[in-house]
Formats: sequence, structure tokens, C-alpha cells
Amino acid sequence: MTEPLTRTRSSSPLPPAAPAVGGAGFWPVMFRVLKVSREVALTVVALLGLLCIVALVLGFIYKASFVVFRTGSMEPLYPVGALSLTVQVPAGSLVPGDVVSVKRSESGVLVTHRVVSVEPDGSGASLRLKGDANSSEDPLPYNVDTAQKVLATVPAVGSWVMAMRGPGFIGGATLAVAVLVVWAYWPKRVARHKNVGDPVGETTGR
Repeated sequence: MTEPLTRTRSSSPLPPAAPAVGGAGFWPVMFRVLKVSREVALTVVALLGLLCIVALVLGFIYKASFVVFRTGSMEPLYPVGALSLTVQVPAGSLVPGDVVSVKRSESGVLVTHRVVSVEPDGSGASLRLKGDANSSEDPLPYNVDTAQKVLATVPAVGSWVMAMRGPGFIGGATLAVAVLVVWAYWPKRVARHKNVGDPVGETTGR
């Protein structure tokens, strides 16, 4: 008496199928990524706006301003394209070695050089300045009541600031912010469910 032959299934597990790129789980992931990107972009814009407000307040209170070095007269410590933060101080409080920004009386051009000497002159002072890379002092003294003293400097940032003042960048930034605002407040799609009118806990069958 013989036993019937039976087929046995292999116990080795089959390799998992690779998920399709356009499968059901692809779009939810993409929507989640877009949502996170939108939140990050809105946060960055908000922080930039807050920094602008803080800069305006500090500029109003402390007479602070920024100076961009466009020439190499103060290299190597202040290279071309560097951005410096300055505050307004009385000219009589300056000492040799300070780096200040003053305007030339004859042309109104802003000059940022190092103080060589300070001579009190009434309510202000007569400043002798010299660029670190220049071989001689500026030809004429600067008779001023106040000057913008350099406090901190960041290399290369000034070039970016000057580029951002151009009409192309301003127009592009305005368009980008407008798109971001529209994207943030765009009406969200409401999900539609089937069998909306069916009672809860009951099923329908045909």
C-alpha cells in the first residue's frame, strides 16, 4: 500500500517586492515633505523679518549702521567685500588705532580708515586717518563732531549685501515671498469618504 504523493511548499520566505515609485505611499510622503518645506520656509522668512526689525531698532537707538569695504585700502584686515557694523560716537572719544567711517567735506564720499591722531577742536575733533594698505596718510584732516566707529567685521558678506540691493534680486525676492504666502494660505483639499450617510457601526452589503 502506497501513500499518495503530496506537494509541499517551500518554507523559505520570498523576497519582499520593491515598492513602486508611483504607489499608494508615494504621494502622502511627497505631501508631507512639501508641508515640512513650507513650514521651514515660513520660519526662515519670519526670522529674517525679525532680524530686520531688531536692526532698525538698534540703528535708531545706537545710531548703528553697516559699511561695505569697496576698495583695498584697509587690507588685509578689512578685505574688499567685507561688511562692518559701526556705531556713532563723539569724535573726541576716539583714540589712535580706532577704525572709523567719516565723510569727506568736499565730496561727501564715505571713507573708512584707521585713526592716526586726534586733536580736539571745539565740540568735535580733527582726525588724521590712514588706510592700512596706503603708504601715506589721507591728504586732509577730517573736522567732525561724530564718527562711525567700527565694532565688528565679517569678510565677504558685504558683496552679498550689495548684490541684494540690485533690482533683480529685489524683484525675485518679492516674487518668492508672494508665492510662499499664496502657498501657505492656499485652501486645503477636504478628503471625501464613501458611504457618508451610513450609520456608524453598521455595514452595507449587496
